[in-house]
Amino acid sequence: MFGGLSFIGLISKGGVTVLVLGLLSVFSIAIMLERARAFSRFRRGIHDHFEPLKKTLQSGGLPAAAGYSGGVDSPLGRVFLAGYEKRGKKKDAIEGAMELSGRREVQRLEKFLGVLGTIGSTAPFIGLFGTVLGIIRAFSDMALTQGASPSAVADGIAEALVATAAGLFVAIPAVAAYNYFVRTVAKYSLELEASASEFTEAFLSDGMEDK
Repeated sequence: MFGGLSFIGLISKGGVTVLVLGLLSVFSIAIMLERARAFSRFRRGIHDHFEPLKKTLQSGGLPAAAGYSGGVDSPLGRVFLAGYEKRGKKKDAIEGAMELSGRREVQRLEKFLGVLGTIGSTAPFIGLFGTVLGIIRAFSDMALTQGASPSAVADGIAEALVATAAGLFVAIPAVAAYNYFVRTVAKYSLELEASASEFTEAFLSDGMEDK
């Protein structure tokens, strides 16, 4: 496909710009894998603990449910504890505390997404920068050889094309992953809010609501 040119050969043709893009690619893949694990844990933290928390509340009351929430690593449990700490106060105070805790959980979920989006948006420009450098090199070589041979500018043109391709190669997966994670954050945020709202009335029906 590339005339016998190896992958390392392509990188060498691309020059230092492709090396920078390669590092960004490795970094973006690491972020994708780390965030995928974090999102999976977040989802399990809601789904796996909702029913046990609900049953514990029904059988043991608020103290037992709070004890269960404190013993699990779950965003739902932490939101429940935020509401539990405000028991006996007005409904607005309870809901406000739970909402604030939920926002903190979502903020943790959004960790590194800005970096991933930045890589996706800047990688094509880095590739374009390499393209410009390659074209400058090609015209410089052409001037030195007085345009005598096409091979004199071949390396510069190759560097320009490889840099452009590398920029797109890094940007496309990063942008796709960023968009997916952003949509998933919104989805999980709604799931957490809906699950937590199931327990709001428990803090009010415990005989501690302000009259």
